[in-house]
Amino acid sequence: MAKQTFWALLVLCALSSVLVSCVPKHSATREDRLKWNLLTLTNGYQQFGGKNSKWDADAIQALTDLGRTRVASFDEALVLSDLAGDAAETAVSAGCDDPMVQYVKTRYGPAVKARPLGERQEAYRVAASNLQNSAYAPFQKFHANLAAAELIYVSRNTNVWPLVRQLRGDAVSDLNLAFQDPTLPESEAYTAAAALFELLQHNLYQLTNAYCQLETTLTGTGARPALAAMVKADFYLKYAWLARGHGWANQVTPEAWQLFRERLGEAENALNRGWSLNPYDAQIPTVMISICLGQEKPRPEMEKWFARAMQLDPDNYPAARAKLIYLLPQWYGSRDDLLAFGRQCVASTNWGGRVPLILADAHSQFASTLSGTDWQDYWAQPDVWPDIQASYERYAQCAPDATSFRYPYALYAFRCRQWQAFNDQLKIIRQNDPAINANYFGGAEAFSNMLAQASSH
Repeated sequence: MAKQTFWALLVLCALSSVLVSCVPKHSATREDRLKWNLLTLTNGYQQFGGKNSKWDADAIQALTDLGRTRVASFDEALVLSDLAGDAAETAVSAGCDDPMVQYVKTRYGPAVKARPLGERQEAYRVAASNLQNSAYAPFQKFHANLAAAELIYVSRNTNVWPLVRQLRGDAVSDLNLAFQDPTLPESEAYTAAAALFELLQHNLYQLTNAYCQLETTLTGTGARPALAAMVKADFYLKYAWLARGHGWANQVTPEAWQLFRERLGEAENALNRGWSLNPYDAQIPTVMISICLGQEKPRPEMEKWFARAMQLDPDNYPAARAKLIYLLPQWYGSRDDLLAFGRQCVASTNWGGRVPLILADAHSQFASTLSGTDWQDYWAQPDVWPDIQASYERYAQCAPDATSFRYPYALYAFRCRQWQAFNDQLKIIRQNDPAINANYFGGAEAFSNMLAQASSH
């Protein structure tokens, strides 16, 4: 009897384990994604890097800042990438030849940025090749190959097409391998696939071939069906815009409109399937907001998916950005709509993290539709600076340990001609950084001119 009880309990435990593994999971948080990136970068350096006390601290700092760029807002990512480049350049100058650090120096270091395009392209090629032949994680190699492929083909020189095709192929293979890593957060995997499709969206053969390879992995052994649905949705979203084109609506043929709607329908169906598989993944309703934009869905439908995305992840900056795009005047909103939403992001006690920065983004997005003196004069309008200030001060409360946001905060203050606020932010930056990263402000000369202009006022 005891033996039967033992086996019954064993079967019950096994069954419970299977059931638990089938339970839908919440999407990885921003902290989860950051932790995973830092582990694969810094642990990779600890295991495979050419360590030396002369440059270890700078190398680790470069890789840490690189990992932080993966989960930062757009403005903060610019700051962090510059800081990563500075640290990597210092490490390499001290003798570091680690391929990951060399890649960071090549992509973000000020010395390489200052070189002519041809020299930068060759430096990217070498950095990507060295990293590809290293023991670093495939996911990190993917980003290097993607960046190299993009820069080398930026001038559309057909003579380099064989090299570009190889780099793109390596990127697809690396991402395919990365998808087989069960520790890779699904939101990180989706973001990478979206970046790949963005690069390939003007080459139908490469776009469809890349998707087929990734789809086979995601639906094969160790399948990740919810992720497969999200990747399929993003593929069909890019595929739809490939059919429509990015011109004005009256320039689109009836045949192109039909393909556009059919492919968006495929994307919507994929996301609905993903949602039925896992209604706890905030990435799914986040992507659905972009589908609503393309399908000209009424605002209540978009709001439904936005509410779901924010309920699952109150720090869902990508969802807030997607809604912001939906509300742009060239789509389905107005300046008043943008600012009302941005102010809601600041005032909300339910949302946090980077979401308050949406108010500053709202002004930046609207200003980007202007040009020349209209763009410059916009920042002097009386309702702009109070919003910028409210946005960043609220974010400072949500992220008291953050410091990199002080750079864009200072730049906005300068644009808005708030000279004291500009100097105040620079003072805080100096308290946290050994030296201010002038590259963020356009280089040493531009930054010097900004200081002089602020001083004169």
